[in-house]
Amino acid sequence: MATIQIDAERCRKCGKCVQVCPTLFEQDAKGTLPYLLDTTRCNECGHCVAICPGEAIAHSSFPPGSITSVQPERLPDTVQLMELLRSRRSIREFRPKPVERTLVEQIIEAARFAPSAHNVQSTEYIVVQDPAVLKQVVELTIAQYRQWRNLLSNPLVRAITRLAKGATRQAALDGLSEDFTALINRYQQGDDPILREASTLLIFHADHHAGFAETNANLALQNASLVCETLNLGAFYTGYMVAGSNDNARLAKLLKLPRDHEIYAGLAIGYPRFHYQNWIERKPPQIQWFAQGGKHHDQC
Repeated sequence: MATIQIDAERCRKCGKCVQVCPTLFEQDAKGTLPYLLDTTRCNECGHCVAICPGEAIAHSSFPPGSITSVQPERLPDTVQLMELLRSRRSIREFRPKPVERTLVEQIIEAARFAPSAHNVQSTEYIVVQDPAVLKQVVELTIAQYRQWRNLLSNPLVRAITRLAKGATRQAALDGLSEDFTALINRYQQGDDPILREASTLLIFHADHHAGFAETNANLALQNASLVCETLNLGAFYTGYMVAGSNDNARLAKLLKLPRDHEIYAGLAIGYPRFHYQNWIERKPPQIQWFAQGGKHHDQC
């Protein structure tokens, strides 16, 4: 349980702590000293210490040295941020150059500052840079897809699926089987359709009991992918590997995945072979506006 104290001499009685965290802080009247409620309900988000202008709140989870003043001059403006978001692309063509450990550490530093539900900070990381282990990851992922393809192609399974789910469902599964076969064929022809020969694999995993574990991991992944752009690195989301990790005991053993943990996201990272000079327009957003005054309209 966190220990929280308010320094009455430093407190400016502005009430900002009460506004950002009414669960823990109360103020009887404007301009009076706030006081604490039930601190057992603190989820250690840090809002109170981050908002306090007088540095009057001492929180056991945030000792001296863990609180840093924001430097506004370092923040990108909207134009700069939008340029980064628009120009980011999934990169799958890499140079045979290892990514330095210091850069990977910066990527993880960005990832760990992603938001998480109830501030559980559930996401953990596995970094794979050993070429032999990367090769095994690819092999074990392909093996999983081969197993699924064989299951979907089984005449008995197909007959049961058609009877239980109908022809439309069967057609969808046949399409999956074809996709898996194409993936396997590419691998057998010497291609790496899983990691694209990236020199680094960053895996995002968490205890599956954690609330919103998958969402938390993918928020961390997005942070990581954006900072890759600023480091002149390329990256892509390893969807095949993540899906192929489901019930894949051999892959879990290889990666020393903790018990009760699941892989929720993955990022293949490397030095890009090409740099894209343009960003491309996307489909316009489909929006429903519920505006003030009860007005509602669709916008395409």
